[in-house]
Amino acid sequence: MNYADSAFEIKQLNDSGAIEGLLAGFNTLDSHGDRIDAKAFTRTLAERGDRPIPMLLHHDPRRPVGAWQEWQERPDGLFVKGKLTLTARDAQEAYALARDGALTALSIGYQAKQAHRDQRTGERHLLDVELHEGSLVTIGSNPDTRVSSIKMIAGVRDIEDMLREGGLSGRKAKAAAGAAWRTINDSNNDQAAEDALRAAIARLQK
Repeated sequence: MNYADSAFEIKQLNDSGAIEGLLAGFNTLDSHGDRIDAKAFTRTLAERGDRPIPMLLHHDPRRPVGAWQEWQERPDGLFVKGKLTLTARDAQEAYALARDGALTALSIGYQAKQAHRDQRTGERHLLDVELHEGSLVTIGSNPDTRVSSIKMIAGVRDIEDMLREGGLSGRKAKAAAGAAWRTINDSNNDQAAEDALRAAIARLQK
């Protein structure tokens, strides 16, 4: 099995263990001399269907820490969403290390099915890969991929904290968070309500 690493940056982290970001960057030369083609994952993801992608710690199959449950091929790379299983000891370790900045990269475990070597530059272009897993590791080689979040809105306190970070006073943040949390829970479409709330908070924090 081959591995391709990507540096990441944690912006938010809480007890939920939710994590999202770019698992692999496209058309970026990594320290191994490889570039992943923008369509390299299309076949393997289609064949996977709805089956989650295993999330490991340091590529160790004996140390699963969660699962990548959603993915999307974007212009800049493979964007994924997943969750650390915080009832598992290794996931607790990964959570603690990521929170303290000791885990600095994501890495995919894959097998190259089709690749092309540029004889002039020596670079290898990965055209079709079999994706086996996505790991949290310590050292990354692809500078373009970032984890954008290890967080989800799990309660009113999470919303209040975001609003405080956005500049609201404690009293206003608490009142607004309570109203927002009721909106999420009363909505017939919880995901739509949560997405709208996240967008509003993001605008506030800017």
